[in-house]
Amino acid sequence: MIDVLPWHQGPLTGLLARREKLPHALLIHGNQGIGKVDFARAMAQSLLCEAPISGEARAGGIACGVCDACNWFRDGNHPDYRELLPEILVDDDVEAEGLSDPDVKDKKKSKEIKIDQIRAIADFMTLSTHRDGFRVLVIHPAEAMNMSAANALLKTLEEPSARTVILLVTDQMARLMATIRSRCQRVLLPAPENLEAVTWLQQHGTGLNAAQAESALAMAGGSPLDAVTFAAAEYQTARKAFVAALSDPAADYMAAAQSFEKSDLNHIVTWLQTWVSDVVLSKMSGNVRHHVDEKQSIANIARHVQLTKLFRYESALRQARRSIHHPLNVRLLLEQLLISYQRAVK
Repeated sequence: MIDVLPWHQGPLTGLLARREKLPHALLIHGNQGIGKVDFARAMAQSLLCEAPISGEARAGGIACGVCDACNWFRDGNHPDYRELLPEILVDDDVEAEGLSDPDVKDKKKSKEIKIDQIRAIADFMTLSTHRDGFRVLVIHPAEAMNMSAANALLKTLEEPSARTVILLVTDQMARLMATIRSRCQRVLLPAPENLEAVTWLQQHGTGLNAAQAESALAMAGGSPLDAVTFAAAEYQTARKAFVAALSDPAADYMAAAQSFEKSDLNHIVTWLQTWVSDVVLSKMSGNVRHHVDEKQSIANIARHVQLTKLFRYESALRQARRSIHHPLNVRLLLEQLLISYQRAVK
């Protein structure tokens, strides 16, 4: 059986109820860390599952997990399923469509979905299906398609083959070409309720008690999959080291940028965004939402900051978020962000 996240059950069964009348392209979007790719894969497997044909479907038409089609899907070799993602997200031992270059391990892996990957699935998208059922293509993150790849996909979106479903997954919909967005039906996945997310965190091997799960979820902004990462000891050690620098406006941020240049840039920007959000909230209400263990340090900074400076800095962080998926000088970016932070809180 496939494990469908509990907050996905309603949206998934709702779509599967009209499987024979689905649009050819769905744009699955929502907050980061709520399992959008898991949702897309669960939907793909359920569309390809042969139990609905034999009358043995699970409730709501969700994949049975035991038929031949489900076994092929689980093993990564269903002939009517493809998944496109940037090279950097592909495991070394997994061959993704369009990424079979034997020298790819020796090259710097791309953070983009390229036109060659779209061209590589041309036959898959036009030839008859192997099992006389659906053909499913999942693209994630969809905003990683460069301009050439997005334009190449447009033709398929405009002239889809019969019984073809394309699932594009994004949490940055504004970065998608308007022509791509206009050719897809949007599916907004909601974040789970707090109690549902806390219960899930406790039941899925995190080893967290209720209070710890609440804290990790708060740090993740309500995103349970991110909360699993945030609760890890290694992650917490790195976070605490970074926010210790943020708590001291007189810190040497050039040295800090050097110290953290090999850290996960996505984590760094997340820590900055959530820290600044907490400073704003503390200034306005005396509360914090994300870094609850740093409430006093945040309050000390909040006493003398100007909100207009913080709001401008938040805009700079949003711009930085859009840049972290592309090649860049990490230390230079960190220096710019940390020096700008120092100016914003003085």
